[in-house]
Amino acid sequence: MTLPDRPLHDWSCFEIAAAVRDGDVSPEEVVEHHLRRIEERADLNAFITVSAEEALHDARTMPRHRRQGLLAGVPFGPKDLFDTAGIRTTAGSAHFKDHVPGTTAVAAQRLVDQGAVIVGKTNLSEFAWGVTTQNVHYGFCQNPRHPGKIAGGSSGGSAAGLAAGLFAITLGTDTGGSIRIPSAACGVSGWKGPWGQVPDAGCYPLIRQMDHVGPMARTMEENMLALEAMGVMERPAPCLSGLRIGVLHPTPAADAMAALGNEVVEAELPNYDALFPLFASWATDTHRELIETRWDEYSPDLQAKLTFGREMTALAYLQAERDLEAYRFRCERELSHDILINPTIPVDLPPVSEPETFALRLAMTPYTRAFNHLGWPSCTTRDGLMISGRDAATVMAAALAWEQTIETPVETC
Repeated sequence: MTLPDRPLHDWSCFEIAAAVRDGDVSPEEVVEHHLRRIEERADLNAFITVSAEEALHDARTMPRHRRQGLLAGVPFGPKDLFDTAGIRTTAGSAHFKDHVPGTTAVAAQRLVDQGAVIVGKTNLSEFAWGVTTQNVHYGFCQNPRHPGKIAGGSSGGSAAGLAAGLFAITLGTDTGGSIRIPSAACGVSGWKGPWGQVPDAGCYPLIRQMDHVGPMARTMEENMLALEAMGVMERPAPCLSGLRIGVLHPTPAADAMAALGNEVVEAELPNYDALFPLFASWATDTHRELIETRWDEYSPDLQAKLTFGREMTALAYLQAERDLEAYRFRCERELSHDILINPTIPVDLPPVSEPETFALRLAMTPYTRAFNHLGWPSCTTRDGLMISGRDAATVMAAALAWEQTIETPVETC
């Protein structure tokens, strides 16, 4: 093949894997280049742990079946919520600052089995609860696409690392927008499939009832490649015509999609802010044992969030569960569109120095959280558009087709 005339950190997953499979580039060359890139952009604080020694050993000793895999030699920077055998996994917390697992999370292992090479573990909000990746234990993550602004959260290090070319593929988690928000903030692409599509075994939970695991990359085509590599989805043909599209929030994409031959109508997402106490209560339940035994190791910010969750009464909890069922029923009845679209982040990105508040979290997540409560597929394309719906193949087909219309080239920064 003719090798791309660009630095290795600008190559796509497809280009890296093809070059490695053909023997034009070695996994070691790819990894060495990206480790240098990681050093050059240490200012981003995108990583909690850089596993240089392990990555180089993996690249040098990669067996033939992995060199022929779908992700042969592709640098992989999973969110530091996923267990990785022999590499520290902190969950962005002080509690697990020295934790080194003996096994690798199922989803991460599937990508490794297809040739991906873990180069480190990316920064995140403490225990994945936040929208800014302002981590007091490991430092605030910076946004390479918009210097001085937040990188989004909680998978902020994953999005920042992709945008800067520190790796080409990552795994994030999304409980209320944690894949989609940082993807939009940093100009990359993220996929939150239907609930349970990607296995979460070996990933520290925030809320088991709402957690979604998914890939993040610079393009949706590369996310689709990761889903294929994990064996959880077949690639649909790109399609963005003949659809009934609901617009949840004004976006220029609406007129463009109408011009492509779709029926585009206004739609309204039923309000679900009243469910936030249930979100907090579920998250607090995840931490019940650590709350009782290691409370002082939480940051003041997370202590405040957990205290809010602990204050929910049993009566209020039961009512909230009934409200959630009613909300799901109403959405099933009222949102009958093929897909729904909106800007992922409907407000301006705040500066990285602005403290994360409850009001900021609500302002950043008025659309994202709904699709975790519903368990529907929802993704962010590299121009910040969120596409959601009931059917994963329809949503993915629309996202693939939409990204083909984006004229801005895919570039690192």
